[in-house]
Amino acid sequence: MVQYLKSVDIPENRVILITPPPLCETAWEKECIIQGCKLNRLNLVVGEYASACLKVAQDCGTDVLDLWTLMQKDNQDFSSYLSDGLHLSPKGNEFLFSHLWPLLEKKTSSLPLLLPYWRDVAEA
Repeated sequence: MVQYLKSVDIPENRVILITPPPLCETAWEKECIIQGCKLNRLNLVVGEYASACLKVAQDCGTDVLDLWTLMQKDNQDFSSYLSDGLHLSPKGNEFLFSHLWPLLEKKTSSLPLLLPYWRDVAEA
């Protein structure tokens, strides 16, 4: 993905990779049973994907947001960040936003304004 972005002239300093969030195996297993199958993912394997994402970011020189590690920091209960054990809940999206916004702000704060600030535009 990063190589493709580079090929269409998007430099690596404009890219932010995001690792997958951790998997809550007990909640996801319940979802799997409802769907008629057994548990088909493990958090340990998700961690391997997260590690691979971190390595790609390092190798390519991009920023990375390590959700997998952040959500499990200090052995906190991360289940409320996931709606079904796999996908982000509204609280999980808020968590993502709160960590992604500073990275986005750092990348965009020096960009020039192309249009006037909305308060500088006359209502008429």
